[in-house]
Amino acid sequence: MKELSKFSDWLNEKFYEPSKSIKHELDTLVAALEKQHIGGRPFFDALDASIKTILDRDIIFALLKGNENEWVVSSGEFGDIVYKLWEDGKIKCKGILVFNGKMLTNKIGVRSYYPKDFDISKKTFVYVDDSHFSGSTVKKIGDYLSEHKSSISAVNVIYDGSKEKKKNVNSFFRYYN
Repeated sequence: MKELSKFSDWLNEKFYEPSKSIKHELDTLVAALEKQHIGGRPFFDALDASIKTILDRDIIFALLKGNENEWVVSSGEFGDIVYKLWEDGKIKCKGILVFNGKMLTNKIGVRSYYPKDFDISKKTFVYVDDSHFSGSTVKKIGDYLSEHKSSISAVNVIYDGSKEKKKNVNSFFRYYN
């Protein structure tokens, strides 16, 4: 069953140690949302929308820390931000591939990716995003990549709202224990 408590109690699966300022910023956000929403989908929708308002370089840098020798894949608006930081030389990795967003919301699936000249075959990627729920977006992208003999080895997100803990999903915090 779900346990909703302070952010510091949620930080139970560290794949790195986010800075105190990131913890404080997220803790403040979550505390405010806890007052407005009991939980479930309304809480997650509000958290997803709110997290986009506090996305700054520090959070994204922390999320991508340790991936200098990895191929990175992302999607949507978050992927656009990550790609721009990489293009500007602020993030180090082998390369970044960004797929279209809203593939589930708009029921459009994988439609496009950039850069168009990216060779997607025979690579192992780390998927990065702000959130993870059912894993459907990662699955759709993973299925597409597998058609090109590529795969996703890990999922790194700011928060994990999936009911079942998946071993390859790393997050700053989980909503469910």
